[in-house]
Amino acid sequence: MILSVLAFSAALLHGPGTAAVTLNRVFSKGEKLQYDVKSNLHVEGREYGLQTFIPSDLDLNYKFTQEVKDLKADGIAVVHYLRPTMTQIDGETFDRPSKTTVEKMDLNFDLTVSPINEILEMKDLNPPKKKKPIKKPATDPDDGGGYNFFMAGRTRQNPLGALMGQFVGELYRLCLNVGSLDSGIDFAPKLPFDEVKEGDTWKKTVGYQPQKLKSKNGKTVVQRLDYTYTYKGIVTVNGKQYYRVNAALDLNTDLANFINDLFDAKPAETHLKSIPLLLKQSIDYNLDMKTKRTVSASATANGGYKVMIIDVPDEAVQEEKMTGTTTLRLIGG
Repeated sequence: MILSVLAFSAALLHGPGTAAVTLNRVFSKGEKLQYDVKSNLHVEGREYGLQTFIPSDLDLNYKFTQEVKDLKADGIAVVHYLRPTMTQIDGETFDRPSKTTVEKMDLNFDLTVSPINEILEMKDLNPPKKKKPIKKPATDPDDGGGYNFFMAGRTRQNPLGALMGQFVGELYRLCLNVGSLDSGIDFAPKLPFDEVKEGDTWKKTVGYQPQKLKSKNGKTVVQRLDYTYTYKGIVTVNGKQYYRVNAALDLNTDLANFINDLFDAKPAETHLKSIPLLLKQSIDYNLDMKTKRTVSASATANGGYKVMIIDVPDEAVQEEKMTGTTTLRLIGG
């Protein structure tokens, strides 16, 4: 009797979230889900000599549907994915008003999806487009160079700008939670194969960034950038219970070390003192307790970078701070 009372008390204390659960997604043939995604990227930047940060905003909004056409062995499903358009909103600046552009995406795929939200195969259902001949302009406007790293990232004359554009662009992508279908938020979170208990973690690669390794004599090389997923147990949102999974990302690296190592050069030759590149992100996913489909998700990210050179050791010659928010909601199904 005493043991039974103790067991009952422990169950009340710890709740159902401490039990081992299987988070594998359960598909049903014919189910059709519609989602709404809204993302915002806020960037504040300044260059050498400016005291004021210049803000800019970018919103990306779209809807997509998933319809299960067929079921295969081991819980695998063939899912028809549609994303007709994406709305881009470039925020108001001091010299222009806000601008809204609706881009025709026409994404139309049959996807083979596993119960852990991995896309195993993609089949594009759109007819192939005819290639149009590319006519090169007489003068290339990008050949002028310039110090702005993101314009310079598009030139052939500035390899430093190209590298900056590549890796800072990856920060933008992560802040907005956009990218390929396999790396964006549409088929997320990536789920574990095995049962998990509250506090258990697993990882999934979402990108690549230069990071220092203890091997290779401490050199900085490009390596995988992983989300660390954590099962948080059962939460109650608007009176309904869900399984909660959190994805966390923490990047803290120095791009100058990578550039110097890449060109086998010393700071005195490249004039680069440091380029700290930072990003912290957290995403909370709420999963239906029966089907394990994602019902909603909320993401926040904070990051930025500074370009420090040895000629001006105490002030950044270029600096950006960025914040990102993304929400995903199941709106039909």
